[in-house]
Amino acid sequence: MAWIERTLRDASLRDTAKLLEGFLNNEVPQILGEPELKPDERFHSYQTRKVCTGVGSIQLRRAYYRGDQGGRYPIDEALGLHDQYTPAAVDLMCWAGAMDSSFELASETLARFAGLEIPGRQVQRVVNAFGQKAANWMHDRESEKRQTPVEVLNIQTDMTGIPARPKELQGIKGKQPDGSAKTKQIKVGCVFTQSRDDKGHPQRDPFSSTYIAAFCDRTDFAPLLWEEALKRGYATARKTVFIGDGAEWIWNMANDRFSDAVQIVDFFHACEHLHDLCRVLEADDERTKALFKRWRRRLKNNGLPGILKATTERLPSLTTEAREAAESEIAYFENHADRMKYRTFRRKGYFIGSGAIEGACRHIVAQRAKLSGMRWSCDGAENVMAFRCLIKSNLFDAYCDSQRQAA
Repeated sequence: MAWIERTLRDASLRDTAKLLEGFLNNEVPQILGEPELKPDERFHSYQTRKVCTGVGSIQLRRAYYRGDQGGRYPIDEALGLHDQYTPAAVDLMCWAGAMDSSFELASETLARFAGLEIPGRQVQRVVNAFGQKAANWMHDRESEKRQTPVEVLNIQTDMTGIPARPKELQGIKGKQPDGSAKTKQIKVGCVFTQSRDDKGHPQRDPFSSTYIAAFCDRTDFAPLLWEEALKRGYATARKTVFIGDGAEWIWNMANDRFSDAVQIVDFFHACEHLHDLCRVLEADDERTKALFKRWRRRLKNNGLPGILKATTERLPSLTTEAREAAESEIAYFENHADRMKYRTFRRKGYFIGSGAIEGACRHIVAQRAKLSGMRWSCDGAENVMAFRCLIKSNLFDAYCDSQRQAA
């Protein structure tokens, strides 16, 4: 049965390709009429080329015109061909090249599911050719049109490392024994809306998340995230919630661009610091575990002042090294105290975890760019990430439609 299905599918694709070939060679030139020529251009000859379409390869007969500046094929321009690929084929190549774990696997996917025999290197070239255009469209697209303001707009950001080529890592300090780095940090942003479930707990609205990713410093990434938030309704949102871990660059950006937002330190990140503090205060593992369990509950219920008071009282009994470590953790909690009122945040229906951006770092970046043996150029990685952000933001079809309308 499977053989019959595959045979019928392949036959239908061949027949469709033949129909398309006849339409493009016979009907389209009449529909388009004579091309608009430059004063010095003259018809030279008809030339045939193999063209890859969304339904298979065809032979396209094209009129070739020559002038003082060289020759061109007006039909190629009218059809929006990129090299030998139609827009529909380009769309498939960009999708597969971004979403499969390698360009070679993308080539196999195109062959298996679309009947297109396209080498992995060609898929890579097309993704690189259109990646910046996709990123520009994501940045320049129109803002969402809403009849009512967003009730709660969530903004989250983080960064993760991508294994990079040596030339991309020059001058970057890393964690290798010699101080070098193997990865380059890419910043990721996520914007989404939320509602409440039947128990009053916050839940992310389906298909409401949009993502951005870029290799840049905070000063360049901040306006990108801000503009994405504006497109999603930040300017009129009734409430904006900004969640991140304890990284200084995140809160500098939040204070600079989202000063009116409710700022929340990811609860699980705060708990990591709390556990480190408990380990300093209690040498015994069981006592550390018990203390952390109690204080974690207190932290979740706005009990940070009590935790800091109890820690301060125990400082004199610690060794010099332990006291310095405890004071470092105290400074961390004091710096973020207003961002750790978790009971208050939960009662207002806000998320207290950064699961959305943690997940984005995995399913947008890691699953494509952090596999064994990979070494990326920044441009190559950003081109792939541009399409992955479009696809995961449910904007890929809108991007493709816009390119056809522009053509």
